[in-house]
Amino acid sequence: MMKQKLSRNVIVAGMAAVAIAALLGLAGCSTTAGVEATGKTTWDEQGARSLEKNVVFNNSGLKGDIQIVDIKSAMAGDVMRTQATLRSKDKDTLPFQYRFEWYDGSGLEINSGAGSWKPLILYGREAKTIQAVAPDSRAREFKLKIREPD
Repeated sequence: MMKQKLSRNVIVAGMAAVAIAALLGLAGCSTTAGVEATGKTTWDEQGARSLEKNVVFNNSGLKGDIQIVDIKSAMAGDVMRTQATLRSKDKDTLPFQYRFEWYDGSGLEINSGAGSWKPLILYGREAKTIQAVAPDSRAREFKLKIREPD
């Protein structure tokens, strides 16, 4: 009986170790953004549209490699368009992936998970502009996510 209980504990401990190893393996993958740039449409008392911008670096390596030079947004009819200009701070080739996520005026994500990661290469000190159009007219905010390639 004691041997059976010990055996069961070893199996449970082994399964826990496998689960933890799997979680740690996933954490090492490039599933989260190293850089997040957000833009939110606001209107002042006179009805003039403006864009609140914020950039967060979650990866110190990317912070030293990529500069977000500019973020712009405009309405094309009733659909939000945005563009961001990225610059390599490095003299070497810099491959990465990016995607845009869209949110309505309440901060709820539109078409959750629908945007795929797109590859982009910046060569030494090069600047490129990337663009996107919201999936529908509810979009009032966006988030540009940048990560190292898988």
